[in-house]
Amino acid sequence: MSGKASIQDEYLKKLITSRMPVRVLLVNGKDLRGLIKSCDAFTLILDIGGVELLVYKSAVSVLGPQSRGNE
Repeated sequence: MSGKASIQDEYLKKLITSRMPVRVLLVNGKDLRGLIKSCDAFTLILDIGGVELLVYKSAVSVLGPQSRGNE
């Protein structure tokens, strides 16, 4: 599978390029909502109201679009 983008990379790229608001649930129970600005193999940059947070992927439990159903 070398040379092929991972499902994770494709999904995050879609969320970044569409500027879709996301909900990020962390393993400690924290609920973050914002825009993913960028990512690498280990981290995400999450923009929450103009404040950028560095979030380690290992701390993320669930990540997805913020929709009316999960607001």
